[in-house]
Amino acid sequence: MNKKIKIGVLGAGAWGTTIALLLSKKNEVLLWANEKKVSQEINLKHKNDTFLKGIKLNKNIKATNHLNDFTEIDFLFVVVPTQHISIALKKLKGTLNKRCMIVNASKGIEISSLSLISKIINNHFPKNSISILSGPNFAKEIASGKPTASLIASKSISDSKKISKLLSSSHFRPYLSNDIVGAQICGAMKNVYAIGCGIIAGKKFGDNAVASIISRSFAEISLVCKKLGGKPETLMGLSGIGDLFLTCSSDKSRNFSLGLKIASGKKTSALLKSKNTVAEGAHTVKAIHKLSKKLKIDLPINNEIYKILYLNKDIDKSISELLNRPLTTEKKL
Repeated sequence: MNKKIKIGVLGAGAWGTTIALLLSKKNEVLLWANEKKVSQEINLKHKNDTFLKGIKLNKNIKATNHLNDFTEIDFLFVVVPTQHISIALKKLKGTLNKRCMIVNASKGIEISSLSLISKIINNHFPKNSISILSGPNFAKEIASGKPTASLIASKSISDSKKISKLLSSSHFRPYLSNDIVGAQICGAMKNVYAIGCGIIAGKKFGDNAVASIISRSFAEISLVCKKLGGKPETLMGLSGIGDLFLTCSSDKSRNFSLGLKIASGKKTSALLKSKNTVAEGAHTVKAIHKLSKKLKIDLPINNEIYKILYLNKDIDKSISELLNRPLTTEKKL
């Protein structure tokens, strides 16, 4: 008789709930929610209308507000906002066992430490194996059963295979990688550039300008990936150019939508306070701005988005300055 697999998902936002839904097709899933009303709705009504409205959830999903319920789980999927991951993991110390495989599905860079999420997890759980789930994945589309693919990166392909077996279905296809660093770089940075593309679209600068920002953003992402030790071929796949294109070209993206609103004249601080969900790029742009100084690299597009969001720089002036930078070959930034 096969041993029953125990799976936990940390975070009941749209993406966390969708991952729980994918996992629940084959196994029982324990989903941690920060809000009591969310856990009650999941347990009593099998839905999460706060974050994933209109989706019926499998009865294999049970919700909890207590992190100590994650004792003895075999797999933990981390799906909480990046800047809160350290706090959540700290509370889990003493609960997770050493054989639990930790899979990060959040995207971003911690502002205080300038660390990728895999490093944050490793700092708290150095003996646990760490994997990354990343790709061009809008939660609502996947939860609705629309087809998509994603990347699972682990230090060993065998670990990636174990995780892919939990998630794979007729409409969700995982691909495997052993590049943990590369799998995270674009997932974090693309949110920043999606804000930029939203601003460009909102200002009616045209499709040419959006395409230009996407392609030059990819050059900046590639530069950071190289500096941090990621593989360039990873950026050419699902967690790289696939994720960048999706997030930068659709108003379904929280970050693209944030850019649209900023273009209309709304202030960043007011927009971030009023949002029920997190536009990660608004935080990641701060981390990348600091990281570029630490790594001594020039990331002009990221820097201009940072200035627009936090220094109230005029959007037209930012665009003008980007276009009037010294002429160079395309290989260079």
